[in-house]
Amino acid sequence: MEENLHHDRTKPTLSIFNESMYSDGHCYAAGYTDLKIGKTVGMPVPGTCSFAGWEGLPNGGYWGVVPVSAKDKSGKWMENNQTMPMIKVKNMPGIIDNGRDQQLERSVSEMLKDIK
Repeated sequence: MEENLHHDRTKPTLSIFNESMYSDGHCYAAGYTDLKIGKTVGMPVPGTCSFAGWEGLPNGGYWGVVPVSAKDKSGKWMENNQTMPMIKVKNMPGIIDNGRDQQLERSVSEMLKDIK
């Protein structure tokens, strides 16, 4: 079985990343980037590719531990290593809350360049 199947794709791809992606969201962003699947647009994704378990305590508090974490293709722990998009675009206050998504707009523009 071929190791890098993504090189056989016939259509361009793009993924939007942003600062609200945590845990498995960061795992996705880092994997998409490491595998060079396609363009990325958005904001840096915090390095949180780990999964925490939380337990309630008798006093109403919580105790947590990270039982599962991950390493990237180079063998580095992904925790605290953010993933940067190729094209940095921030959704700005006053624009996003009025119904315009600047990351989506730029993504569409980038994809149109690739399919022409």
